[in-house]
Amino acid sequence: MSVSAFFQLNPDQQRQHLYAAVKQRLELFDNIAYSTQNVVFNPQQNLILFPLDGPFSVPPVTDPPTQMNKEYSVKRLNDSYHKQIRQVWPYLPRFDSNPVQESEFFYDASRGRYQRMTLVREHKQAVIAPYEDWVNQEDRLEYWGYGTTKTRGVYFLSDAAHALERLLWFSGNSQAPNESILPGKLNDLDTITLTFKSDLPRQVNQRGSLTVHFDPQRQFLPVAYLLERMEYRDGFSRVRWFEAMRLLDAVQQQGHWFPSRFQWLQSGGLPTADGLVAAYDVKVDSIAFGSVSQDELAFTFPAGIDVTDNIRGVSFTADGNGGAQGEIQGIPYLNLTYLRVLLRRYFPKTVIPVTIAGLFFIGWCMRRQRPLTDFEQAV
Repeated sequence: MSVSAFFQLNPDQQRQHLYAAVKQRLELFDNIAYSTQNVVFNPQQNLILFPLDGPFSVPPVTDPPTQMNKEYSVKRLNDSYHKQIRQVWPYLPRFDSNPVQESEFFYDASRGRYQRMTLVREHKQAVIAPYEDWVNQEDRLEYWGYGTTKTRGVYFLSDAAHALERLLWFSGNSQAPNESILPGKLNDLDTITLTFKSDLPRQVNQRGSLTVHFDPQRQFLPVAYLLERMEYRDGFSRVRWFEAMRLLDAVQQQGHWFPSRFQWLQSGGLPTADGLVAAYDVKVDSIAFGSVSQDELAFTFPAGIDVTDNIRGVSFTADGNGGAQGEIQGIPYLNLTYLRVLLRRYFPKTVIPVTIAGLFFIGWCMRRQRPLTDFEQAV
């Protein structure tokens, strides 16, 4: 479908076509395996017009490297996943080397069990927890799939789906939503743009909008997005958060158009040459859909690594077979570590609402039992 043919449809048909395409793309992440290479650096360029004016330049490879390199290998099955990450840090004179960090993550959604293992130089650390760490959410290709902007990253496709759901709900309603679908332009490429609000719940003084560009001739493949959040204080406004992505190359894999290279940047203000900007150049080495089984996700801590189990509140040395060698430190479920994790997990969602409801109920009971005034009796 061409852009002109898309805009010959009536507004309801436009929303339905775009919504169906976005949902189908999100469903690819129900069963996906991929590997990526990421070059991470501070571009020190004026990129306030990115992504509309083209890609940014990537520094040449140097010896020793002056930028960070990250390699991701990811397998995801619905909400469960297995990730392997290798990070090579920029050259550090005090170590006379480029520190290498290797991490492995596993999350079993059915059991609410999260495992993380990190190896940095001689230091080894392993954790079992009932919640995920933010560390594993740095994979830029993951932001094409699951999640919401309430977490650390901007999952622009999931947010676009929610915006389109609102547009479909408001169809025929007199109340105008904050979303719009309009023709767009990305250099010589005609696109379809979806623009909608993008606010963080806890930052009420910041207001922003996210615009996603879609290419309808490649199954509505997202080719760029731009997020700007403004901060309003004392009658003045300034860009408080800037984030953008631009697709450079795409391939058709198993009948689906998917990115093979894209660029992404993030800045706490406008991305100027003298600002602190995180820029990613991402290459997708491999991609496959529908090939992941549950058995491929799990991994076992290697023998000899020290493990902290925050679910049971104990620590032990792994035996390499899923168990412990030697003594287990701490009494399972009867210690301060377990209680602290339990409060962290359930206090905001359960204890606080129950306490508030209990206070309202006590107040209602006390009001019913107090003596009536003369006026109330007369009434």
